[in-house]
Amino acid sequence: MNNSSEHGVTSYKTHSEYKAAEHIWIYMSPILLFIGTVANSLSIIVLLRKQMRSSTTMFYLTVLSFGDMMVLYTGLLRYWIKWTFDTDIRVISQFSCKTHTFLVYFSLDFTTWVLVAVTVDRCVFVCLPFKAKGICTLKNAKIVVVCIALIMTALNLHLFWGVAVEMKFGKLSCAFMNDFTKFTWPWIDSCIFSIIPFNLMIIANILIIKHLLMSQRRVASHMQHSGSDVQHSNVHSKHFTSVTTMLLTTNYVFLILTLPIAIYLVVYPKKIQDATGHGTAVLELIWAIANMLQYTNNTIHFFLYCLTGPRFRQELLKIFKTKPMSS
Repeated sequence: MNNSSEHGVTSYKTHSEYKAAEHIWIYMSPILLFIGTVANSLSIIVLLRKQMRSSTTMFYLTVLSFGDMMVLYTGLLRYWIKWTFDTDIRVISQFSCKTHTFLVYFSLDFTTWVLVAVTVDRCVFVCLPFKAKGICTLKNAKIVVVCIALIMTALNLHLFWGVAVEMKFGKLSCAFMNDFTKFTWPWIDSCIFSIIPFNLMIIANILIIKHLLMSQRRVASHMQHSGSDVQHSNVHSKHFTSVTTMLLTTNYVFLILTLPIAIYLVVYPKKIQDATGHGTAVLELIWAIANMLQYTNNTIHFFLYCLTGPRFRQELLKIFKTKPMSS
């Protein structure tokens, strides 16, 4: 997201909070970029394997991995270049200002709603198991992803007219140019990026957990009866639960790591108006920390899948497992 904290108070750069923010951007960014590139690439390789790609959940998670890469290389990479080399790629031209701003907002919103889509998809599987086969198909999942991309494009398209390069306090800046983008859009974007997705995911998670608990109680009540059918059902239930656990973990991590920046973007316009030099330095530090938490979310999905997904781990091990030499 965009942070337009440059203003007439220049003394804020001398404060320790500003120096801390500078160190966070310069040294943490390349670490997250490296880990995120390797981790998301491995996720894509594993999720595209034959045994994985037939599942709608794995399809959504593959798209999510591509989206995470886009977020890191549009958002985080720009900040690292800006703070390390004092060069902002947005001010190269009006085209770069408008296009890059759009891509950052689009990629963040797109990945969020892909996560919503896979959560709802899993909720349907858990709550409506008999109807799920007809609803949660790969064809429908692809249609959903295309629709998300089109809707997020339409919602963020106004940025091509709402931002522009201007001279601000003696320095070129890619800035919001009207009251809508400055004051109204942050609220709308907070709804798109956090408030609505947060609520949808929480509701879906509650329904998933409720039905899983009910299902486990049913399985437990039948455990006294022996037989292959029950055993097979129990194995299937464990696999089904592991995939759901993997997704629930991803959901909760998203909620925790993106909530700070969602709050900041709403509070920031009011706080910056009354900020002193020290206050501005504090805001810069909070902004840096909130961003690092957000970009961490786009970096660590691979590790969450490894931690909570036995099937994912098995496929990953198969990739690195060497075949014995033939005699």
